Amino acid sequence: MNKLKKHLYLLQLEEYNTKRFKKWLKNHDINKLKENKNKLKYTPNIILIILSSLPLMPFLKISKSIILANNLIQIISSPIKQIIIFLAKIKLSFFPNTIRIIITGSYGKTTFKEKLSHILTTKYSILKTPKNINTDLGIAILILSKLKKHHHFLIIEAGAYDRGDIKKICQLIKPDFAIVTVIGWMHLERFKTIKNIRTTKLEVIPFIKNRKQLFFPKKNHQFIDTNQVIKKIAQQFNIPLSTINTQIKQFTTPPHRLNINKNNSNLITIDDTYNSNPLGFKKALTKLKFFSKHQKIIVTPGMVELGSKQYQLNKKMAKLAGQTTNIFVIIGQTNKKALLAGAKKTTVKIILVNNNENWGQKISPLLKPPTIVLLENELPDHYF
Repeated sequence: MNKLKKHLYLLQLEEYNTKRFKKWLKNHDINKLKENKNKLKYTPNIILIILSSLPLMPFLKISKSIILANNLIQIISSPIKQIIIFLAKIKLSFFPNTIRIIITGSYGKTTFKEKLSHILTTKYSILKTPKNINTDLGIAILILSKLKKHHHFLIIEAGAYDRGDIKKICQLIKPDFAIVTVIGWMHLERFKTIKNIRTTKLEVIPFIKNRKQLFFPKKNHQFIDTNQVIKKIAQQFNIPLSTINTQIKQFTTPPHRLNINKNNSNLITIDDTYNSNPLGFKKALTKLKFFSKHQKIIVTPGMVELGSKQYQLNKKMAKLAGQTTNIFVIIGQTNKKALLAGAKKTTVKIILVNNNENWGQKISPLLKPPTIVLLENELPDHYF
């Protein structure tokens, strides 16, 4: 993997954010970055950056060439983005009877979206944002390319990295229903305070005229009652309660979100690797407690993007984990000090593993079946 490719991969991992790209390069050695968990995707954006940066490289460093190219492309693409969003708004104006539902929150958005869709599809045709598409541009492209007259519902997952992001999505889709799953510690490096996170997530409120169609947690760090909210929405559209309850029981959580896998009679894994946050981590630890007769092992690199609270929150979670489990496996260097500080306050056995090491081989001699292993979070390649 040559240096140009490494820089491009880093930029893609940082979602083309120049500020975060520069900060990473200031604190890390680009030569240590490898394509392990993922690969560089040659998207139109990356190809444009390559074509724009190559002529600059005889005169500038690779990093500066890429930064200039990225900034230039963002300036040029901004009007195109606005045109796409404007066209999506026009198209939506021809769909006045399509019910628009927006789902946001610090976490739990995708699971809520999939569960609600699972129930509504028993009676209605639905268009929902696929996978993790949750920006105004991604949503606009979805509307332009996929929305048809037969769709009764448009269900949108809305993400945010800055104040105003949720407002922009609401201005695009003009939602009839709004759900905020939870307001908690997430992307603190960007938002700085929980107050800013709450303000951003609650940007949905002015867009919902009927308060019976607005659901949000009154307190921070508190999930809404997902099943109750879904029942209230579904019943408004004449779906029988018996059908709702059956669908809820049959619902399968999206991959890597506390999925229990019974490998065999002696080994169970809980896959919670999609991401990690304090509330989600606690929820995973609560699940472990149900397996009272099992040896318990946690494998984690800790939680990230928590700003000034990252050390303290990881330390706190490690202490809780140490009180719940028999073996605590710390992956990588990113949160190693914080996790060690917390786990050492308990009697748990601690195993340290580098990113490129096989943690399974390290814990194999220590297994005392039946065993349950919690895989809590998995970090992208630019975390070591």
